[in-house]
Amino acid sequence: RSPRASHVMLRLNANSGPGCEDTPGHAHLPAISQFLWVGNEVSAACGTLDGPFETVISTVVPRRLNGSKAPELTTHAVMFQDGQGSETGAKKDFARERILEGAGMVAEAIAKNKRTLVHCAWGQNRSGAICCAYAVLYAGMSADVAIEYVRKQNRAQRKYRGQLVPGGGPMHNTIFNQLLRDIEVERTVLASSQHASSQIWEVVGGSNKGGIVVRTGREVTSLLESE
Repeated sequence: RSPRASHVMLRLNANSGPGCEDTPGHAHLPAISQFLWVGNEVSAACGTLDGPFETVISTVVPRRLNGSKAPELTTHAVMFQDGQGSETGAKKDFARERILEGAGMVAEAIAKNKRTLVHCAWGQNRSGAICCAYAVLYAGMSADVAIEYVRKQNRAQRKYRGQLVPGGGPMHNTIFNQLLRDIEVERTVLASSQHASSQIWEVVGGSNKGGIVVRTGREVTSLLESE
């Protein structure tokens, strides 16, 4: 099969195929954070040498090693499709929203030193874009450096058919990559917005501090923000 034919095959199978099946199916991203991994749909079931993942951010439903669905492995769901560069209009805008939402989830987990996995089906585009968005917004990386780093780590730590196909492989969705470059340009505003949206203000009425409590997470059970 020619490289072009293989690329077409990959575009038609973003949610199934060999990239979904290699184990442990994840790549560590220590240059972004020692607590961050990016992987495929079975990677959550595999865990790490240090133990299971404490936070699993899923863009598709994870699977057990026998192939059955395992939604209980997900701690945070941010579902969206990978059009592999065909996204336009509303689908492109939706992908951007989900990528930013996922980056915020990563930031919240890593701030608590939790072993964090972001996964999609193959562990190439959706999960990679979320990890790169975190790198841009919270770790000070440029979009292009983050993209190349995720590619390098994928190819160094995983092996599956289709990984090295020209025009395919990790981070081949050109629309997602451009969204990451746009996010870099808007970094200052977006980072401030992400921080604000990660807090909850709870009116408690009788507080001796004026009735307002700021919490560090999205839930009212999250830890209090230090004053």
